[in-house]
Amino acid sequence: MKPLHQHPKMVLFDHDGTVVDSETIALESAWRLTDEVAREFPGAQHYELEEFVKNFAGKPYREILKKIYADALTSLNERDIDKLVAEEEKRAIERLSVDAKATSGTPEVLSYLRDEGFKYALVSNSSLQRLSACLTAAALTDYFPSEQVFSAHDSLPFPRPKPLPDIYLHTAKCLDAEVSDCVAVEDSLSGVKAAVAAGIGQIIGYVGGTHISEDERSSRADVLQSAGAHQVIERMHDLIGILSAIPV
Repeated sequence: MKPLHQHPKMVLFDHDGTVVDSETIALESAWRLTDEVAREFPGAQHYELEEFVKNFAGKPYREILKKIYADALTSLNERDIDKLVAEEEKRAIERLSVDAKATSGTPEVLSYLRDEGFKYALVSNSSLQRLSACLTAAALTDYFPSEQVFSAHDSLPFPRPKPLPDIYLHTAKCLDAEVSDCVAVEDSLSGVKAAVAAGIGQIIGYVGGTHISEDERSSRADVLQSAGAHQVIERMHDLIGILSAIPV
């Protein structure tokens, strides 16, 4: 059997909470903004920070706003939402450009993949501006040149975020890879659903980010597997063994 790196598989990494430990930082910023919004537009469903992080990790802020105002008498119009989404993006980037860090073990794993000749890319819901800020702060830009970074917000003709499969299909096409030969690494339910819908051949759930508490990891792993993840890891370093074991 040939080593995996001799086979044209493509490893597609999610960004937030997977490659970069950014979820808690961004979601705390979004939670604070949401508290301000609720004072101007009453009726939003209230979440404590821990609950907010648990419920909305991996979800775009537009979706979060529509969820918390789903049962409110006060409605946000699309113009309000557009303004708030832009404000959330601005605040998140300010925080992430200073505080974002790579998830534990990720630089070592990326070094291994690069040195061993694996092909890989970044596939995210986040904007290219946010991705650039995070990758720079986390010292990961050398691993992800621009041609290996794909954004559901900016790389498609229209934003089509996960759980829609569009960004996975677009990435595979751009990199001349068969989706069935790709491996996806995802930390969220929406990400796993997107990978399943795209027909990704091997889906690895990751529950090692700091936005997932140790007590929650087992249940989160069950959720990801129920959605279609083939395996779930808590340590990014375990990805090396999984990739090496996938039959060619």
